[in-house]
Amino acid sequence: MSGVCKAASTIGAVGRGAKQIDAEMLDGFAATLGVPVAVLAELTGVRRSAEGRELTPAVVDTAALLWEVRHLTWDQESRLTEYAEALGGE
Repeated sequence: MSGVCKAASTIGAVGRGAKQIDAEMLDGFAATLGVPVAVLAELTGVRRSAEGRELTPAVVDTAALLWEVRHLTWDQESRLTEYAEALGGE
């Protein structure tokens, strides 16, 4: 979704304050959270990457969906997955 791929341990280290966030991770967090990069840059004091990716509406919608899915139970997520696969024909 964001084009940034980091290990869960790296993301966890940022969350714990054990690792500094960099410009690439700033882009990834912005996309995943559905927050403009400029807002996170201002909040964190980290300079934006040279590419300065702005979030497309599709990325923002995907981030919102992921944020909501985390509230589902395992059974609900399984049913949703089955439904999505049936709709997608796979």
